[in-house]
Amino acid sequence: MKNVDQWKPTKFKRTDKGVWRSNRKEVPARSRLIADRLASVYATAIATHAKGRLADLGCGAVPLYGIYRDYVSDVFCVDWPGSTHGTAYVDLFADLNEQLVLEEGSFDTIIASDVIEHLHTPQALFDSAARALRPSGKLILGAPFLYWLHEVPHDYHRYTRFALERMAAKAGLSTIELSSYGGVTDVLSDLATKAVSTRPWIADSVYWLTRLMRALPPVEKLGLATRESMPMGYLLVAEKPSAPPASGGG
Repeated sequence: MKNVDQWKPTKFKRTDKGVWRSNRKEVPARSRLIADRLASVYATAIATHAKGRLADLGCGAVPLYGIYRDYVSDVFCVDWPGSTHGTAYVDLFADLNEQLVLEEGSFDTIIASDVIEHLHTPQALFDSAARALRPSGKLILGAPFLYWLHEVPHDYHRYTRFALERMAAKAGLSTIELSSYGGVTDVLSDLATKAVSTRPWIADSVYWLTRLMRALPPVEKLGLATRESMPMGYLLVAEKPSAPPASGGG
């Protein structure tokens, strides 16, 4: 990872209590809810699965670096030259819609955080990850579902859990975790905040109001009950099969 000494938290920040959440100084009110949810699901997945040499595909400002740096030995960042999030940390400029020029079997962990919806040919990312992972290596991938258009015009798809699992299987990866986050209350709260995003002080008020409402037991229960049928997004962890044992001589 280039310029690692210059890295600073952007999207996510760790609180004094050790909990990861959206960085209030960097993330506007319209994006805090989903950033809070993502911080939680990524932190859990990374603590469980990340290790060794890691590739961050579509890295941007490398918002997850603060979460995974203590779990891995080396970080390699990939993004395209025109990234709206900057290119200061990029080791390899590439189009993720194409097969990546990465050494086969060279990574233990690959992360693609909320980038797949911006690819018009998403299977290429799964295929590239499968090729670059070592046996038993893991792909950690996040994807929004009930979410507004963003980074237009490069916002092409929304994927169900079934589509994500199918693309992983087609690449030869086994899905070992596929969880949804959010629910109808999160989705509606997020949309309400985004609807008034052109007026930051109103958006900030809506964010805090909906946060209080979601904490009410009946509202919280509704959110949990609809997390599978009306999710804000998904977190996938897929594994490359271990190498077959060598046959003994006779």
